[in-house]
Amino acid sequence: MINSASAQLGPFQRKMENRDSMANFYGREKIFVHHDKPQYQINDTMWLKGYVVSGVMNMVNDSSRIAYIEFIDANGLLVKRISAVCDLGFFTVILLWENNYFHRAIIQCGRIQNVCAALVIRFFQTVIKVINPKAELWKATLNEWSFADNKLFIAAGLQGERQAPLTNSRVTVVLKSKNKTLFRRRMITDAGGNIYIDTLLKNQGSNKNFHLEISNKDLDLKIPLPGNDKNIDLQFLPEGGSLIAGYPQQLGFKAVNIYGKGVAVKGVIKDGKENVIVPFESVYNGMGVVALTPVKGEIYTAWLDDGSAFKIPPADAAGWALQVRYNDGGDSIIIRLDTNDPADTTGCFITGNTRGYNFLKGRLRNKQHHELTLATDIFPSGVARFTLYNAKGIPVNERALFVWHGDDLKLQLSPAKDAYLNKDSVALSLIAKDELTGPIFGSFSVAVLDTSQVPLDMDAENLLSYMTLSGDVNGKVETPYYFIKHPRSKATEALMLTQAWVRYDFGDSPGKYSYEKEFGIRGKVTNILNKPSLNTNVTLFGRDGRNGVFFKDTLTNNEGEFYFRNFPLFVTDSVSTLIKAVNKRDKSFGIGVEVFNKEYPAIQEPETVFDLASILFDTAAKKAIDRRTAVMEQLRRDGRYLEEVIVTAKARVPGSKNLNEDGGSDQTITQSVLEQTPKDDLLTVLAKHIPGFPRMRGVPFAIGRSRIEIVIDGMDLKFFEMSPIDVLQYYSAEDVKGIEVMRSPRYSMSYQVRFNEGKVDFMDPPIYVEITTYGGVGPFLKKMPGMYLLKPNAPSVGRLFYSPKYTSPDEETVFPDLRQTIYWNPDVITNKNGEARMSFYTSESKSSYLIIVQGTDLKGGFGTLIAPLKIKTEKEQAAASP
Repeated sequence: MINSASAQLGPFQRKMENRDSMANFYGREKIFVHHDKPQYQINDTMWLKGYVVSGVMNMVNDSSRIAYIEFIDANGLLVKRISAVCDLGFFTVILLWENNYFHRAIIQCGRIQNVCAALVIRFFQTVIKVINPKAELWKATLNEWSFADNKLFIAAGLQGERQAPLTNSRVTVVLKSKNKTLFRRRMITDAGGNIYIDTLLKNQGSNKNFHLEISNKDLDLKIPLPGNDKNIDLQFLPEGGSLIAGYPQQLGFKAVNIYGKGVAVKGVIKDGKENVIVPFESVYNGMGVVALTPVKGEIYTAWLDDGSAFKIPPADAAGWALQVRYNDGGDSIIIRLDTNDPADTTGCFITGNTRGYNFLKGRLRNKQHHELTLATDIFPSGVARFTLYNAKGIPVNERALFVWHGDDLKLQLSPAKDAYLNKDSVALSLIAKDELTGPIFGSFSVAVLDTSQVPLDMDAENLLSYMTLSGDVNGKVETPYYFIKHPRSKATEALMLTQAWVRYDFGDSPGKYSYEKEFGIRGKVTNILNKPSLNTNVTLFGRDGRNGVFFKDTLTNNEGEFYFRNFPLFVTDSVSTLIKAVNKRDKSFGIGVEVFNKEYPAIQEPETVFDLASILFDTAAKKAIDRRTAVMEQLRRDGRYLEEVIVTAKARVPGSKNLNEDGGSDQTITQSVLEQTPKDDLLTVLAKHIPGFPRMRGVPFAIGRSRIEIVIDGMDLKFFEMSPIDVLQYYSAEDVKGIEVMRSPRYSMSYQVRFNEGKVDFMDPPIYVEITTYGGVGPFLKKMPGMYLLKPNAPSVGRLFYSPKYTSPDEETVFPDLRQTIYWNPDVITNKNGEARMSFYTSESKSSYLIIVQGTDLKGGFGTLIAPLKIKTEKEQAAASP
């Protein structure tokens, strides 16, 4: 069994105790983000609440005061980074969606170093769909699609304007794989606007990047299609990490398609002589478990029913086999360790930990076979990891087991009525309890969704599943809440053998990042000799959005460094500051100001491939788009809605030396545009926003036949014989207030008179680009002496969710109330009796709602609840009317 004498454990025990201490005092922080709904439309508002916990017991703490939320596109490029005030382990954020983004939430903190290289910094990350209702894509309904063994079948419905079916219309249908055309046919839609294709293809092409093109004189659709699910990747992972010849072992396996989604598989394992050794079949999401006793030197292959083959890792001739499982009653954990190498039995150690803390540690006696029986309740709910170390303290085997005691918070919702009318007042009562202690004080977030417009996966990630399970395994777990509901199932066992199959290299020291207790701005002031400027007065003028103004001042220390802190709460994410330093004579000459930039964790390529095609099969999203179109059409008929009219006005740049009397220009690149890419040089900015703008040296600095003249703060570069490429690369977008482009004779004439010796070219007028810098001193100095302009990533507090109020169900509104998110409250607090109350009004939707509640008791307990809220049908509402 285990020899637990401290004297015999020696250095190993001291090492483990040090790690336990680190887990207690520097436990890894985890973040979960609850957002109001799983998908959004363009210009929708996203409401979210973040939960931050740390330590062995997932306790809410106040160590980190700032959370960062990053939005990353499908190519892994950072699009936007915002920050939020984190108070007692919670933060809230409001965001306007503009595109499809992958997003991650991070805490700038060192409590994340007790995990392996693949998980050195663990983020909460997810992919959210953002739908454009005006896209041509929604004119098609893809009812069915399959492509297997070169046989293509497509059933689709087409719509024209005003949602009318495109009946009896001639269309051209083209199927492509990348740029290769696989199928082309002209056909006529039926009376319902449907087309059907059932044919064999000669050239199959690749198994992904399919898209369907449907066109006629009024239609031009390009529809992405799912790839061929038959093209899968199948991996087998031995229990404990190593397959040892002569020992019966379990292998976990997982099959995924080209989108990384699990797919069901079935087949057999054969030896090198084509003998069938054992059949296998997945049990859930492409995962399964199969038992195998490998023979030394034998090569095994897994054959699927479709004929595809996958190699199984070869068995080692010698080594340790580690097996962990529950007993029949589930109240004990049985650990088996076997080795066929007698020389490898000396000085081995075993540990069992959850969230970095060792609940089991000891030395094994010098035997080839060990069987340990432990009480399950030794370990808290979560992923327990059992690791075998050799005499040198190097991990050689590891096995994960999901432990679940059913100790989640028990939540109950009680509506005041069984069913509600449209525009009706809803009163809800929430009761939260712990099975052991009864009613609990806790913090919860609540979302109410219209299920006819928003699809919801009942087994999707939630606070309980993430903090207990998926936050401690590798990769993205599909439908993680399923495993919480089935903790001892074959599916959960397969998950532990596959995605939890990872060897950990535990750290013994605090992490790379220090805690951020507050938002602050650090920097340094230097003199004309680039030496630190001591005891120098530094002032900061700031603006929060359009109206908020604040001021701070301080002195530099002996290293010439300054630190501004104790800022007010910001109400917008548009904070700008001007930092100014002066010498003892109150002058800025020769003074340089530098601001220390914050270091953020590197952005890795998103693990999840976003399957755009899945939107086409999303009936709830399709219904929401159709409903929106129908409502807008009705409003047009009623005269209550006008088509969008774009009004253009001359944008002015403050401080511009524009020579035109009305300050006019053909194009203006405003400050808000420049702020989106503050670190881009001006050459990149101009090439991005001015079609045809040259970026390379050696080519004419012109667009077409019109040469380009650069003017900075009213000074012409040509007069100073400066290279425009050099100057534009020297400046960055954050140095500039705005850019005006004069290309037409109307706006370029005054510039030609001033800078072209009075000669005016009407045929090919030169293009003048007027650049207005913050310094206002022309093309000589990039930055003003003693000043620094900074737009910090300042944490902001969000506004409240607006929920309309109605006096009666018959109250008329200009626009129909068809909210997708009926209600959102990120700050529902239960009292000492475990109770909380909330209220809101229903919309005009005739569909019922789902209420999603998630939260914590602040002491490591989590709970989640999804409950229906019934809305009366039209008949029921008509019967209820007086």
